[in-house]
Amino acid sequence: MPELLMNSEQATTHVVRLLEEIGIPYILVGAISSNAYGVARATNDADIVAAFDSAGLAELVRRLGPEFRLDRQMQIETITGSVRNVLTFLPTSFDIELFRLNTDEHHQQRFARRRRQWISELQRDAWIPTAEDVVIQKLRWARRKDLDDVQNVIAVSGHRFDWNYINEWTTRHGTSELLNEIRASIPDMEFLDERD
Repeated sequence: MPELLMNSEQATTHVVRLLEEIGIPYILVGAISSNAYGVARATNDADIVAAFDSAGLAELVRRLGPEFRLDRQMQIETITGSVRNVLTFLPTSFDIELFRLNTDEHHQQRFARRRRQWISELQRDAWIPTAEDVVIQKLRWARRKDLDDVQNVIAVSGHRFDWNYINEWTTRHGTSELLNEIRASIPDMEFLDERD
């Protein structure tokens, strides 16, 4: 049973711990992953991509207990066709979106390249995408908050990027021009130019 009076971050930590106990591979995406590489921002939910089936999801929900409610209605994320379920932590109405790992080629690559890192919001190590994969995926979504995250991640961590990898995927996704616009908006980006 989860502890009484958990906050939203602790609820997310509880879900991550149970995924690991059950043996369901996962990565934290969304704001939590971009916060790890860029400028931290608040978020109203947590996003997790996991390689689970219906039985794994049922086991997770069983272990979470009554403070969590699963919306059984599956939703589709339109950019990549990912199926998701929304898990709500009832005491704070905080949503944890569970995306099923699908056959999208970049999703498979992003999952294979994941790394374990200390996540300050959760006060524990967890699996997240690489910084490059955070940028690639957020460019695909291209919502204002995602583009702000891309700018922040590049400004903070871009000097360590594998730019050839990013350029390959943004070319394939048709997001190269958007990436170049964001890079041009960041002061002192000359040192990030892979042509230098």
